[in-house]
Amino acid sequence: MPSHTWLLLAAAATLWTDAASSYAVPIGDNDTVPVVAARQAGSASVSLGFVQRWAAIGDSYTAGIGSGERMGTLIEGTQDWLCSRYTYTYPNMIDRFIGSARADFQYPACSGARTGEIFQQARALQGNLDVVMLTAGGNDLCLEKAAMIRKCVILPYDGESVCTQVITKAQENINTILKPNIREILNALKPKMRADGKGIVVYSGYAPFFSTENEDCADPKRQEWSRPEFWSWQYWFKSPLRLTIDRRRRFNELVENINQAIRDVVAEFRNDRSKVYDIAFSDWSEWPAEVDGQFCSPRSTGWYPDAQQPELVFIKSNTHAIRYGRDPGGLRRRDAQAQEGQAGAEQAGAANEQATGCYDVEASIYDSLLYKSPDPGAVALHRLDARAPAPPSCSGDGGIDPTLGLGLPDTFGRIFHPNEKGHEAIAAFALENLAAVKAKQDGKGGDMCTIGPQEDFKCWQQERGGNHQGPFVRWETLDGLYRDFCERDAEQPPNTINWRFARTYHSGTPEEVEFVIQLSDNAYELNRAECVETMYRIINSCDGNDDGNPLNLKFGGRYSRGAYTYEVNPKKDNRVFFTRVDGNCRGEYKYLFSDFEFEGRGWNGVDAGEKFRNQAKRCVGGGLSKWKFEYHANPADHNGWEWYASFRTPIWVALRCFDNLKVQKTVGGYTHRRRDPPSNEVYETYGCAGNG
Repeated sequence: MPSHTWLLLAAAATLWTDAASSYAVPIGDNDTVPVVAARQAGSASVSLGFVQRWAAIGDSYTAGIGSGERMGTLIEGTQDWLCSRYTYTYPNMIDRFIGSARADFQYPACSGARTGEIFQQARALQGNLDVVMLTAGGNDLCLEKAAMIRKCVILPYDGESVCTQVITKAQENINTILKPNIREILNALKPKMRADGKGIVVYSGYAPFFSTENEDCADPKRQEWSRPEFWSWQYWFKSPLRLTIDRRRRFNELVENINQAIRDVVAEFRNDRSKVYDIAFSDWSEWPAEVDGQFCSPRSTGWYPDAQQPELVFIKSNTHAIRYGRDPGGLRRRDAQAQEGQAGAEQAGAANEQATGCYDVEASIYDSLLYKSPDPGAVALHRLDARAPAPPSCSGDGGIDPTLGLGLPDTFGRIFHPNEKGHEAIAAFALENLAAVKAKQDGKGGDMCTIGPQEDFKCWQQERGGNHQGPFVRWETLDGLYRDFCERDAEQPPNTINWRFARTYHSGTPEEVEFVIQLSDNAYELNRAECVETMYRIINSCDGNDDGNPLNLKFGGRYSRGAYTYEVNPKKDNRVFFTRVDGNCRGEYKYLFSDFEFEGRGWNGVDAGEKFRNQAKRCVGGGLSKWKFEYHANPADHNGWEWYASFRTPIWVALRCFDNLKVQKTVGGYTHRRRDPPSNEVYETYGCAGNG
């Protein structure tokens, strides 16, 4: 369970102060530091004293399926349990943030609820409310019964036409019934808000699931999103649809279309002259992409949780391609909870299919942001009446629930829902919108202060005008160092604000590079997780997708995130840019021994040739002597070569060790045959010249 990140809520929101009733935001050793704000000396305070009675209604985004611990118990059959309400959700965070001064908090949100059922939640509220927060609309896309994720992502074996049918139905419902249904919910809230017109409704939207940066998710050698088990005979000999960039974009477009429908209706109510409460649309949709929190990130290994993608904001199953047997990449490190969740999902899916006898688009499998698979036990609690919003007429509605009301396990239903970090983000954006509306009501807009990051991202090559100018290092060098800097080497000085820490690695080599962290604005605490994430983004966001830089050489950059600034600074400014690893070799037979000379660039860049020496010694049988290695101070004076090495070996070793590139390849190197003058050398004539 993550610690309560109240600093996130305070810092991400627009804050205002009221000495008579304010809530102090504690800064303690157990708090985590989100990317949205720096931890600073002192404390912030916000006034939420006006919130005495409030409510949170909606679907599983508000119920929070999978985030924290499930509330209630199955034995007691409580509404909390049946609706799959969880503890670490944005309503529970905000309720604690409001504090104990509030008199009443109503929380009828229910996983799987469509707008018709959320309409009933609104009608059942006890009135005189100061604030209502909600999510609603995703389930009206018919995606829990039509099983978009099932037919397009998890079990996509029925072809493109079936997946397209589901997507088309979703868009049809957005175009026809979603806006009227949202209006009915907001109308149902009118008699429930405080009578003086000062009530506030915050309607949170949804966020796109998928990154569309590369095709790793569509590559079965990297990630496998389709998950049939060996007993699922109906999928044998079938090829699944792949989770391509195009398919992911279509899913993301549906999310934006839902948000636009919500945005339009909220604007209608906000601008209505006869309105009885104020309303804001809380749009957090850009946040997951901003923090690398979407599925299919280039950083993702496919595991959940994923140490390479710590800011993922949605729950998923493990999609790493290697599922059975030995993982040669050394990535078999499934978290026990993730294992349990994946197993539960697979077993639940198989059980439901066998019970219904249905393996088509009619089967109800999922609850998700768009697709909100109902917990059937929760759905059974709600029935629409004649005045409720129009039902979406999903295929499969009205069928028998084979689970007898118990529903699918939440280890399965939670997939494609916000995790703890997702709920922290929703809470922060909702509080920001609540603060903005309240400040406008009180005429205090001019007194508002936004605490948050002032971000500035620079890539040094672009700052120098491009064209591969300035110091650079190999990507492999940085990839092996940034975690050492952030997790091991960086040190926070005691009782110091605005400190700076820098560490230089591989001094005196072509790969010399400096990592820097600088604090400002009275910040004092080192956030190692943010350091790792930020350095990664500098390294992998700069200098990529460049046909003129096929080796992905890195020129460094700087990323300022509020009070924290991070830098990656290659230091050798006299390197000659290159587009391929290269070197030359010559061996001379001297009767009792052979002498070899090598020059190179792009390899042997950090260890003064020690790995190369060891591999050469191993190949020739141990008799290697007269070793000499040096880095050139100015490669331009040596035809661009960055280093020189020479050594002596027994005779007759050139063919089996160097002319065939055996030794060079073991250390990531390459040589061609040396010629005089150097202009006669040809890259493609690999090997080692001479008679050694």
